[in-house]
Order: sequence, then C-alpha cells, then structure tokens
Amino acid sequence: MSEEITHHETPVAPKKRKKGFAFAHLALIVSLIAPLTLLAAMLSTSVGYLSYDLGFNQIALDYVPKIATTAMIICTLSLLISLFMAPRTYGPWALMSVIVSGGLLAGYYAYETRLKAYPPIHDVSTNWERPVTFSSKLVAARGAQANPIEDDPFTANTVSYEWRGQSVAAINAQTCPDAIPILGKPKNADQVADILKDEGYVVFGRSEWRVEATYEDPYWGLKSDVVVRIEPDKTDIRSVSREELADLGGNCRRVLTLLKRIKGA
Repeated sequence: MSEEITHHETPVAPKKRKKGFAFAHLALIVSLIAPLTLLAAMLSTSVGYLSYDLGFNQIALDYVPKIATTAMIICTLSLLISLFMAPRTYGPWALMSVIVSGGLLAGYYAYETRLKAYPPIHDVSTNWERPVTFSSKLVAARGAQANPIEDDPFTANTVSYEWRGQSVAAINAQTCPDAIPILGKPKNADQVADILKDEGYVVFGRSEWRVEATYEDPYWGLKSDVVVRIEPDKTDIRSVSREELADLGGNCRRVLTLLKRIKGA
C-alpha cells in the first residue's frame, strides 16, 4: 500500500501597500487648491459677487500665493518620497503636483516682474495741456470708490523711487509717447461710437463733440472708462481705470489701438 503524500501549500500573503505612497495623490489634490481658489475669486469678482479689493487684492494677490507656496513645499516633499520609494508608480503623480504648484508660482513671478516694469499709473491721455474731461454722469457711474478723475494727476509718494511724485503727464510722455492727438478733420460721433463698439466697448453717452464708453476686462471684470473728444481740427482720447492702481500698460494699449482705428477708419 503506497503512502499518500500530502502537499500543503503555504498561502502567499498579499503584498502590503507601502505606507506613505498615497501622499503623492494627496499632494496633487493639495496642488489644485490654489488654482481653484484663484479661479473662484476671478469668477466671483467678474460677476460682482466679490469686490475688487477682496477678490483681487486680498484673495488673488495675498491668499493664493501663500496657499501655492505651502502646496509647493508639500508637493516637493511628496516627489522626493515617491522617487525614493516607488518612482514608476507614484512619481508621475507627485511630479504633476509640483508642475501645477510651480506653474502657478511662476505666473505670480511673471506678474510681479511686469508690475515692476510698468509705471504705477492708471490714466493715459493724448492731451494734458488741455485735459480731456468726462461728463458728470460718467464720473458718478464710476462710483465713489473709483480712481479719481484729475486734470493734472501725480503718482503717490509711496510708489517706487523711480516714479515717485511724478506727474502722470510726464510719465505718459516717457512710457506712451505715441499717445498724441489726431490732427485734421475728425470722424463724427457716430463713426467713433461704431469703432468703440467694434473694439468691445459699451458706449455710455455721446454728443457731437464727445463720445464716452466703458471697457470691461473679460477675466476679472475690471472696468476702464474712455472718452473721445472731437474738435474741428483735432481728436483726443483719454482712458482711466476704475479700480486698478497700476494698469500694466493697459490704458496705453487701449488709447493707441483707438488712435489707430480712428485714423484708419
């Protein structure tokens, strides 16, 4: 009688998932908090739910960079852990989180660089010797919190030394030298209004010698008001931001674009 040999198979224990690997997934989620907060602030400000000061100055320029910096520290730590323990499995997740946080911080660095490159002004005009003025209705529509409309504005003493205490007229001459009057027979008010509408402005009011309009930024909903003064032998333009203290050259670009359109219309 042959002996029966019984084989007992040793059960294979399931591989344990190394602790700490889920940190890569968590880091990716953390990296998304800052851009999503920025997006929410942008949308809320553009529709008027948040004020410019809260949505842009506080949330976008103060809170979000701090969140992104904290996220960058967490994501970098996650990347180091993932590369050491499981680079193929969790490395891409951790790397993606670093790219998200790093990209957002790079965007803020680019913004700060541009902010330093442009003068701290929000007003550009083609004529400061005889200031281009706005109607009392448009001044009232701008609101009490808007940047004031002045005949001869100066920069504050709190801005960078390069621009401190200078007249906006002098700064315009340096940084937007092509913002000069259009000489010769002018376009009529209807033609000017059509050009403004074509450029995305909302015409506020018009007369035979003046057309006023408002431009709204498509991202943050920031507004700038433009006036075109029409005289028998000359046309002048002025653009003034309502909220922004530093327009990053936006008003200069708007004035130059309108000058080109009105000249070529």
